Amino acid sequence: MKKLFILLFLGTILSVHSQEKLNLPIIVSENFQKQFSEVKNVGWSMFYRGKYNNDLRYEAEFLRGNSKYLVSYTKDGFVKAIQKSMPIGMLSEAIQVYIKENYPTFNTAEASVIVNAEEKSYYNVAIASEENYFILVFNKEGTFLRLTSLGDRI
Repeated sequence: MKKLFILLFLGTILSVHSQEKLNLPIIVSENFQKQFSEVKNVGWSMFYRGKYNNDLRYEAEFLRGNSKYLVSYTKDGFVKAIQKSMPIGMLSEAIQVYIKENYPTFNTAEASVIVNAEEKSYYNVAIASEENYFILVFNKEGTFLRLTSLGDRI
């Protein structure tokens, strides 16, 4: 777990450093301001996403109320997804039962709801052991869809 926190800390430092050099397209900035005009402290990052890492994304990370948000934009300013953190206790019973039955030795680290451009909702649940950190993906009904590894060994 200690290694996980160190990696997250280093990732944050690198993300903040990379924001200094990020040339955000005007359309992305304008569309963000239209939708989130009240948000003041925003961290921007640029990533390549998709199956072959060839899909350029601009991602805004910020706090709104008690929730952490991550909004992903295309280079043309279209929202691809909005991710909002949520309390673990707010996950459906189906999701909580699935985790207890299939990953009894893992701790649930964090949870979020994601709404994509097609208005479909998904739940991401991060689980961790001393050696591994995974994201479990569920649909809005609480059915398990897939597991994503953020690193085989941390």
